[in-house]
Amino acid sequence: MTNEATPSDSSGPIGTPVTAQDFFKAPTDLLWAVSVPARWAILRELAAGESRSVLELAAVAGRSADLISKHLKSLREAGAVELVAVAESDGRKQYYAVPSQYRRQEAGKPVLDYGVCVLRFS
Repeated sequence: MTNEATPSDSSGPIGTPVTAQDFFKAPTDLLWAVSVPARWAILRELAAGESRSVLELAAVAGRSADLISKHLKSLREAGAVELVAVAESDGRKQYYAVPSQYRRQEAGKPVLDYGVCVLRFS
């Protein structure tokens, strides 16, 4: 049995592999999720491939941790990010990352390619 991602459940339990999201089924979910400036800042930070905690992302975006958590929920539900386990974490913090199948480099700059849209960061 596969753990297939859906817009309402884009990441399985931590450590459980999730199949590639089919963004063509509901492209507006992803486009709506990435259209908010704070979410764009989150994705720009995660595009390099490293996982970040809510507090780290809040500091980068200049927003409260509560607000960033809400934005991360929207991004997770759209399939743009996932919860990840971090070895050195004690489990109390949640860490997020963009799934590796959507990340690439183009001219030395990070790119997120979700199929229905490509996000380029400078």
